[in-house]
Amino acid sequence: MPDRYRLAPPGFVYFVAALMIVPMIVAAIAKGSPVWRRVERMLMFGAVGLALTINTANLVDVVDELLFHSRDVRPMSLFLTSIAIWLGNMLIFTLIYWLIDRGGPDARATGSTPYPDFDFPAMSDPSKVPPGWQPGIIDYLFIGFTTTTAFGPTEAMPLTARAKALSIAQSMISLVPSSWLRHAPSEFSNR
Repeated sequence: MPDRYRLAPPGFVYFVAALMIVPMIVAAIAKGSPVWRRVERMLMFGAVGLALTINTANLVDVVDELLFHSRDVRPMSLFLTSIAIWLGNMLIFTLIYWLIDRGGPDARATGSTPYPDFDFPAMSDPSKVPPGWQPGIIDYLFIGFTTTTAFGPTEAMPLTARAKALSIAQSMISLVPSSWLRHAPSEFSNR
């Protein structure tokens, strides 16, 4: 996004994506080699963790700008940055939920899943879904979107302590940009 606050250079995201794609391609060529699958999973967690760190650092940077450098605040930059942080928050936590729930996508695909981290309504009433239903990425995107928007769970309830802690963190990160969107037009219109 042009003219917005950012800590990392614009091309940094592409560099991290390229670092992730290489092991994914190797894992696909290796046809499910357990070693490469573990490497791929570690890289995905690393990339998601890095994205969360950068997104949160951007949030801290903008809060610092607002609190200590308010004369220099550019309303449009603030608006664009808040949207980027909100979207990043939603997508990052979607991936985290997808990676951790029931042992991750590999464990769900093989059916060797441990206890679930989220209680989806379809789990309670199997007559409403096809036999063998498992949550997919769209289900985790829905959790990510609703938790970011409503500041808490709406459809799938978190069951484990880590799922609850992640939901709390996601909601807290979402609170700050949404309050900017609510107050920015009136508060910064005179600047």
